[in-house]
Amino acid sequence: MRTTRWNHAAGQSLDRNQQPAEPGKDRLMNSIIYIVGLIVVVLFILSILGLR
Repeated sequence: MRTTRWNHAAGQSLDRNQQPAEPGKDRLMNSIIYIVGLIVVVLFILSILGLR
């Protein structure tokens, strides 16, 4: 029996031995999302305090 995993984010099925094309790309995207999220939170807090 052949087992495949489903990559929900990319909408593709991955074989058990197949690796994503660029593993560093996921880490970069997570870092970008984290930084943007921090900026949004800081701007929200500043707007509540009336400092923006």
